[in-house]
Amino acid sequence: MTQYQTGELAKQCGVSIRTIQYYDKKGLLTSTKTEDNGRRVFDTQSKQDLEIILILKRFGFSLKDIKKIIVEENKLKTIRSMIEQRVLNIEHEIEKNKMLLSEMKQFKSYIGKDSEAPLNKLLETSQYVANKGIMSTLTRSIIYRVLPVVIVQYTALLTSIITRKWWPNFVVLPFLIIFAVYFTNFIYKRLMYVCPNCQEVFRPNIKSWLFASHTPKTRKLQCPNCHETSHCMAIGQRIEDSNELMKV
Repeated sequence: MTQYQTGELAKQCGVSIRTIQYYDKKGLLTSTKTEDNGRRVFDTQSKQDLEIILILKRFGFSLKDIKKIIVEENKLKTIRSMIEQRVLNIEHEIEKNKMLLSEMKQFKSYIGKDSEAPLNKLLETSQYVANKGIMSTLTRSIIYRVLPVVIVQYTALLTSIITRKWWPNFVVLPFLIIFAVYFTNFIYKRLMYVCPNCQEVFRPNIKSWLFASHTPKTRKLQCPNCHETSHCMAIGQRIEDSNELMKV
């Protein structure tokens, strides 16, 4: 039977000598003393046990759990049961970390890289993140208003193509213009912006707002407080009546 000295076993399994000695002391490995020099040696079974221990450690099991597995008769059955529980725990942690990551990204989006705002502004940022439901409500409200108009517009276009006449488009054109004016005003009055540099919340004048370069969540605006031009995050305006967003 092949025997391994502590250093040899440590080298073959990619661990430190101290780790081997610790596992031996805890009863996870079985060693014997040689008669000639009194050094401890390990057999092939101990090497296999160590490799199993390292696999289970990689799965996140504690040494206490591993020792329990080793002494159980139905070892694989025990391991499977413990792996199932470990998988559930990891999946829970992943979901928890996803939510945390999303929240941290939102905080980051409100704070500029060179922000000079005081630390207490973090409390206001926390409120913006916590009140993201206002933006969700506004988004739904936008969809409810835009969808019927899109249907009308494409119905008119399809009718023009089928009849080969342009009058359906001309009929809906005044309606589309009126809706565009109304819709622009609707969005403008319900959005405020947060300066990433000083955390000032403001509403720009409508001309600046209309012609500013923008993304779905930001607009490049000049802050009236610090006068820096930045991509400012949009936030939904606080509205006391939650049904107001659905009114025309």
